[in-house]
Amino acid sequence: MNWKLPNQLTVARIALAGVFFVLLGLYEPGASGGPWLLYISFAIFLIAGITDVLDGYLARKMNVVSAFGRIADPFVDKVLVVGAFAMLAGSNFSIPAGYNDASLPRWFNGGMLSGVQAWMVVVIMAREFIVSAVRGYSESQGVKFPATPAGKIKMFIQSAAICAILVQLAAFPHERWAAIVKVALVWSAVLATVLSTLGYIKQTRKLLSSDE
Repeated sequence: MNWKLPNQLTVARIALAGVFFVLLGLYEPGASGGPWLLYISFAIFLIAGITDVLDGYLARKMNVVSAFGRIADPFVDKVLVVGAFAMLAGSNFSIPAGYNDASLPRWFNGGMLSGVQAWMVVVIMAREFIVSAVRGYSESQGVKFPATPAGKIKMFIQSAAICAILVQLAAFPHERWAAIVKVALVWSAVLATVLSTLGYIKQTRKLLSSDE
């Protein structure tokens, strides 16, 4: 492995993801230390995002290309984001009895403080499986499979939704406007995920038709 700075940042992001998941697992609605866990989780998620931008920039600037970086960098991104949504759909983020959750309708938040419902996690995970399969097939055929604008927009909206969840639950847990913004971003993330998947499916159909 080439232990240049970009790869070191990728490894650091793996460690940050682990700490991030542990903190989310420790969260309990209404607990006195709950907001601080979310604030720290938010800070870690931001730092992880910054290291993602930095390692890509430094890899290009330093002309450091490695098999580890090509594989690990997108893999860690997926683990961090998909893992975050999975944790936020966990039982410790469900609305407990008697908890003031800004009185949003159940169909809107799914009975979850985070607004992340189990089926949303399935959609997000399915998208990553589909894209990974398409990318693997494309590269096996010698066809380049670069990231698309839709994929980058999807990642941005997903990250924004995760940040909004953490900030809302920590700083504005009982504010209706903040809860609406949070859940709207979660739904937007799911929509962006579906739309970006459709683009990849269209690209796959073109690739398959060219092989016939």
